[in-house]
Amino acid sequence: MEIKGLDTAFEKKLLSNAKKKCKTIVLPEAGINEQVMLAGLTCAENKIAKIVMLVSDNKLLEKYNVKENSYLRVVDINNSELLPMLVNALYLKRKEKGLTEDGAKELLKNPIYFGTMMVELGLCDGQTGGATYTSADALRPALQIIKGKTPQSLISSYMIMIGENKKIGDKGVIMLSDCGLNVNPTAEDLCQICFDTVDSARKIAGFTEPKVAVLSYSTMGSAEGDSAIKSRTATKLIKEKNPDFIVDGEMQFDSAVVPSVCARKAPNSQVKGSANVFIFPDLQSGNISYKIIQRLAGFKCIGPITQGFRKPVNDLSRGADANEVIRAIAITALQCD
Repeated sequence: MEIKGLDTAFEKKLLSNAKKKCKTIVLPEAGINEQVMLAGLTCAENKIAKIVMLVSDNKLLEKYNVKENSYLRVVDINNSELLPMLVNALYLKRKEKGLTEDGAKELLKNPIYFGTMMVELGLCDGQTGGATYTSADALRPALQIIKGKTPQSLISSYMIMIGENKKIGDKGVIMLSDCGLNVNPTAEDLCQICFDTVDSARKIAGFTEPKVAVLSYSTMGSAEGDSAIKSRTATKLIKEKNPDFIVDGEMQFDSAVVPSVCARKAPNSQVKGSANVFIFPDLQSGNISYKIIQRLAGFKCIGPITQGFRKPVNDLSRGADANEVIRAIAITALQCD
């Protein structure tokens, strides 16, 4: 299937880089969501990633005459030969939490749990799901089973916003975090979110010079209040770690993106009104902002993409179209070791 609509330079580079990784990504909703099925077929045909489709019936397989090949595998979650192994592994992982073998069997009827266990056991490199599940349901198995890279890891998310005809960011691409998971992060949480997002900006989005603005309704002490103090404290914590990137805060958005405003409000800031990574003080402000940028400013939106997991598992927006799923599959592949 020909890829149409993913025509920005950033998207083309994203797909090209994913092809080079040649990773195996499981799609738990391929059997129940037509857009996920189409995205999986497109990725397999164009060798963006090796695709494992989880199904429980043949309706969509028959509609699209799906044939397995070296880049496409279909797994019936109700009758797979993998089921006994997955049941035993899930039971052993969760028995201390009270899970029984029968309970493990029941959980694995859910394709999200099935796919998560395939990733955990190394049968797939990563998972992309959530087109028909809430974010909570899509990520709960990964939070229970895969967990963070370390016991102290914070799982967060970021958005990649593409506006290549806009005079903002790194070649018209900016990153926003956290817009999908942490409702009210502490200053310490914001510090970790910042470092994780910069790492993602470099590895996934290809930023050569991340410039971070820790956002607030205040610029460099111009206002007080708990949220402003939190962003101010987070910036202090980040700078104390001697980061190898430019960061400043707390900053209002106009100070972060307009050089003349930054020169007036924060004349000593190294960001100089050219930030390309934005750290929000809470989920409400981040989520509202990315939707405004998407809907009113006309940026393409990728995400929320998760970061901090030991192995890559990503959520999709419910109702995501095939192109959104393709982009998420490509990013999941790039997150794989």
